[in-house]
Amino acid sequence: MNVKKVLGIMFVLFISLFIVACSNESDNESEGTNDAEATEETNDAEANEKNGSEEAEENVVPEDEALFAVLEANLEALTENDLDAYMETIHSESPLYDSTRTTIDQLSVYTLDMELFDLVVEEKSEEEATISYKQTTMKVDGPDFMNNETHGVHVLRPDDGAWKIYSSEEPSEIIPLDENGEVIEETAADAAAEGVYIDTITSLEIPFDEGKWELENYEEGDGEATAEFLLVDEDQTNFTELFTIHYYPDGDELLGAEGFIEMMEMNLTEMTTGELEFNSAEEGFFDFSLTEDDIQLDQEEVARVFAKDNDLYVVRYTTFEKSIEDKDEWIDKLKSIQ
Repeated sequence: MNVKKVLGIMFVLFISLFIVACSNESDNESEGTNDAEATEETNDAEANEKNGSEEAEENVVPEDEALFAVLEANLEALTENDLDAYMETIHSESPLYDSTRTTIDQLSVYTLDMELFDLVVEEKSEEEATISYKQTTMKVDGPDFMNNETHGVHVLRPDDGAWKIYSSEEPSEIIPLDENGEVIEETAADAAAEGVYIDTITSLEIPFDEGKWELENYEEGDGEATAEFLLVDEDQTNFTELFTIHYYPDGDELLGAEGFIEMMEMNLTEMTTGELEFNSAEEGFFDFSLTEDDIQLDQEEVARVFAKDNDLYVVRYTTFEKSIEDKDEWIDKLKSIQ
């Protein structure tokens, strides 16, 4: 499993509803009644025929080219900043439908050059298709942006007779590219060394056992930074525990600990489909467990949000595919961070 990074573009769908009304009139009341009944029967027959044809269409295993066309249309709409056309490629019951519309709307400040390649239908049936893909995203114009090559998987399902994107798994790989599309070879330590906020983050008193954890990924942008630590004997392709530090300059004034926790619960509720149990037991702390989600692995987390010099810090310990056996011990560790 790879470290979860939300750097790529989320995908969402839109459903169109069609309503047909028919009526006939006649000067002869009797004939009008008969005509109305006949019309109703005809409409019922047409409706049944239509429903039957849509059902048949939904129950057909799609051609690979038809599935690829959905992804191409999705990317073309995004490139042209056509939000309505973009949403028409997203399944109406997608768990990320509402939040994705907002995210895509925010991306309108960019002009991006994007290209799909190496599309492969991993599996497909009458009800669902899984497609792996690679995608390059290059900034043409707009604010700071990391050019990248993304490797991931889309899940498509039929929606009112048309195949649309139901969900997109978190990218398995995100490769940074320079302005010429060449791969940027950079380690987490290199990125951290160049970071504006890295000294602030590393100045915290972290309750790590010496030599047990190491910095695996560091990213920062305007107004935020994230550092992810893995156990030294695990890597991005196979890990079971993750310790994360989020840093938000002036975050206490802008949002505050309570506001962050409320936002976290709302986002998890909207963006997950599994069994979610979220708790905010004591001030500044929250924990949650997630199981049987369509996309995410089973996981448990305990976290603390606190302010320091008007800045906001979020420290999170997460386990994947296993329970947190020493939760009280981790709560004590998180409390000790200063």
